[in-house]
Parts: sequence; structure tokens; C-alpha cells
Amino acid sequence: MDFEGFLKDVLAPMVDHPEALKIEVKGEGRKREIWIHAEPGDRGRIIGKSGRMIQSLRTLCRAAGDKAGLNIDLELFEEERGEVRG
Repeated sequence: MDFEGFLKDVLAPMVDHPEALKIEVKGEGRKREIWIHAEPGDRGRIIGKSGRMIQSLRTLCRAAGDKAGLNIDLELFEEERGEVRG
């Protein structure tokens, strides 16, 4: 499955800076880590109210990964702090 394309298609209409949106897929074997990189002002929209949006994205990606035999971990990366949020 093309997780990068899927997430860009879902997130681009929601954010103010779709050109800055970067999806990074890492891993080998059955394990995949997906990192969402976005502008600081767009991160709140990706997280959503009470974290509902990021949780929904994780659920969709994990379900697609299960179907493909992959273990998916989706995170939102904060560059200036160098940490994961969401």
C-alpha cells in the first residue's frame, strides 16, 4: 500500500501549507514507521480535537497494514523539539 500517497491525499486539503507536508515511511520486514512532518501551525489540525484525527489516521493505517501483513506505527514529528507528538 502507498501510505505516503494516502496520507498526503487525506491531509493536504486540511492543512494551510500542503507543500510543506512530508510523509516518511521507514522500516523493513513487517515493521513500518510512518512519520508525518508538517508546519507548526498545521500540527493542531493533524492531531485534531482531543487527538481524534491522529487516532483515526493510525486506525486506518494499521487496518491497511494488517491487510498487507505489516505492523504500522504512525507518528507526528515536531522538528524544532525533535520529538514525537500525538
